[in-house]
Amino acid sequence: MRIPYDVVRDGLSAINHAAEEMALAQQQVSSGQRIMRAGDDPLGTQQAVLERAGLGSTDAYLSSRDAAASRLASADSVLASFGDKLASVISTGLSARGSSITPAARAAASAEVRGLRDSLLADINSSFGGVPLFGGTQSNIAAYASVNGAWTYQGTSDTAKIEVEHGRLVAITFDGQALAQGTDTADVFTLLDQLANAIDIGDDAAMAAAVAGAERALDRTFRMQGQLGADERGLDEASIRLSVMRQAGEARRSKIEDTNMAEAITRLTKAETAYRAALGSVSLAEKTSLLDYLR
Repeated sequence: MRIPYDVVRDGLSAINHAAEEMALAQQQVSSGQRIMRAGDDPLGTQQAVLERAGLGSTDAYLSSRDAAASRLASADSVLASFGDKLASVISTGLSARGSSITPAARAAASAEVRGLRDSLLADINSSFGGVPLFGGTQSNIAAYASVNGAWTYQGTSDTAKIEVEHGRLVAITFDGQALAQGTDTADVFTLLDQLANAIDIGDDAAMAAAVAGAERALDRTFRMQGQLGADERGLDEASIRLSVMRQAGEARRSKIEDTNMAEAITRLTKAETAYRAALGSVSLAEKTSLLDYLR
């Protein structure tokens, strides 16, 4: 059975539909969001969730990268200082050799060596955020300390690492013993004690042995700096890749979720036109006069 068109009934339905379309378009224009709830676009919502998860993962890697970069920069600064002081030790040790050195000059040289030893100890015990940089995975104790009169490494040979991008781990702490002792029989602090004592008594042979040990320590410092520099360059490259990935992910998410303003404004204009037309149609239909009823 054919249902006749009713101007008022069907006109009110058209008004409501146009009002809903206009409200949706206004909401999209004002919020900038195409998808306000999952029901607006179920497939788009699922895709947006995946893109947001990817962006969250990328942001986490970027945060890890920034944290690692700060730690490596701090460690690099410490290693530079460590190397400079070892160079000073070597220079002082070499200048203190020979029979022409006066007792006063020897005393001054040995005091300088002991002062450099203490400064090197402070360097290797440096921390970042309260965690020793050169204590391996040990997080709450100084890397080196004098224990029962002997210099002792209190850290571990393992290092703490963090993932700065998928599958890429970067060490953020370092093995202090590998720096201070390596394969030598004594650590650099013991060698500097020996050097200072040798200077005091004018033992050229002992001075030469201690200086040779300091030179090996300087070589180890340079090697660790080289490895650290490679990690820093790797972090810079990872940062570029992650930034590109984030921009691409954000573009995909925006295409799914965000409003195309030109389209939304066009829809809003059409909805407003339809709304006014429906209002006008119903308004004319209800303008009945007394003569209309008397006919």
